[in-house]
Amino acid sequence: MGRQEERQDLIAELDADVSAALRARLLDAGYTTERIEETLGSGRISFAAADLAVHERRLEAGEPFSTAVRLFLLGAELAAADAEVAFDVEELLRTGWLEASGDGVHATLKLVPHGDLLLASDRDDDSVDAQWVAGIHPPSVTLAKLTVRRPVARALDTGTGNGIQALLASRHARAVTATDVNPRALAFGRLNAGLNGVENLELREGSYFEPVEGERFDLLTCNPPYVISPERRFAYRDSGLAGDTVSRVVVEQASELLEEGGFAHVLVSWAHPPGDWWSPLEPWVEGRGCDAWLLYFGSDDPVTHASEWLKPVARDDPAAFAERLDAWLDYLRGLGIEAIGHGAVILRRRNGSRNWTRRDRVNLERLEQASEHILRVFETQDYLESLDDERGLLDETFALVEQHHLEETRRRTELEGTVLSLDEGLGFRTALDVHTAELVPLLDGTRPLRDVLAQLAVGDAKRFESAALPAVRRLLELGFLARASSA
Repeated sequence: MGRQEERQDLIAELDADVSAALRARLLDAGYTTERIEETLGSGRISFAAADLAVHERRLEAGEPFSTAVRLFLLGAELAAADAEVAFDVEELLRTGWLEASGDGVHATLKLVPHGDLLLASDRDDDSVDAQWVAGIHPPSVTLAKLTVRRPVARALDTGTGNGIQALLASRHARAVTATDVNPRALAFGRLNAGLNGVENLELREGSYFEPVEGERFDLLTCNPPYVISPERRFAYRDSGLAGDTVSRVVVEQASELLEEGGFAHVLVSWAHPPGDWWSPLEPWVEGRGCDAWLLYFGSDDPVTHASEWLKPVARDDPAAFAERLDAWLDYLRGLGIEAIGHGAVILRRRNGSRNWTRRDRVNLERLEQASEHILRVFETQDYLESLDDERGLLDETFALVEQHHLEETRRRTELEGTVLSLDEGLGFRTALDVHTAELVPLLDGTRPLRDVLAQLAVGDAKRFESAALPAVRRLLELGFLARASSA
């Protein structure tokens, strides 16, 4: 812990003016996500020794962008003179951003761009201990995409880590509170707020929702340490609670912190019987005064789950890997866990009437920023719940959203199938039968559904309506259609 404790102090003491100057130098150097991906390749960057050698050879010598990548992304040691190409080395040594190492210098932190944000975290190649703070990783990006972005008074990010969710919320919330049990995470949150000029963020130390007991928020985000694990090694991964308890408790308590109409977005992991991923989740949201959207990303069997989370052990200490793997499998077996699901729960506080719960599978490879899509789905679900039956759809006017495309499969000239894809939000795809494929282009927001169906009906119009209504309802549920009155 010695080196980590020293750097804890350095994080707390970083000067705001130095942070602003560093940000300006990085931006001047073109240190952006787009240029990094263009230079090193898209996707998650590997820091394995062989891959680092490849990355090095893609970078030019004596050029500010390459210097920034070598120092703050790849963690390379550079001669002080080479680092001076882009940075004031003496100043960064004084403030702790850089550290002397032999005849050169290296960065003490990892610093990466995310959109127009710059995010500092612990280095991937550091000796990881309980307080290690992760950088930007796929779950944090997923949560950011799933979060509703609308102007609100108060937002809460609990288990804030490096603070990315809190920083994003600061752009559309008047005040943001971020909590974490890990003081090092709060130090990074403070650093990143200063680095990005965020002034409406308050950081509080404590476990989950304890620091905000009795308060209410319009927006809540949480990426908890949801990994079902027998260990208590890492604050970012292990909750110390049995099984999926931490995910359940966070979902249950989140509902109590929401203002009327407020949204909560929580990433979760849960144990479930093979093939039945919904039934264990549903009790978490029942009777909470919230509408709930349960999202399922996929599942792992116990061996896959344990081996994936123990990959660093397999890489660094193969002899210990088998022993640790057996310990994880014994733990999961003892809890009777046969499959582990991954997903998210989105809640919206709505008192005074019967709440609804819906369930959908999500392909994360198609996930985009989903705020507008999520708001549209919640509004549409309210409307559908208000109908006495599906025939109430007939007098409403619907429009197909612009962000879509149709894919047709043909064998020579014969149409074999049509798939409608949403090019925004959760990226849903759905197969259309021949009649629905004819109907969809006619839903342009100009006529009631009854009139559109009458145009297409052949023979018994009532029978045609009855067959079409479930398909229209499903397109509404998935967000492909919107009511013209709410557009």
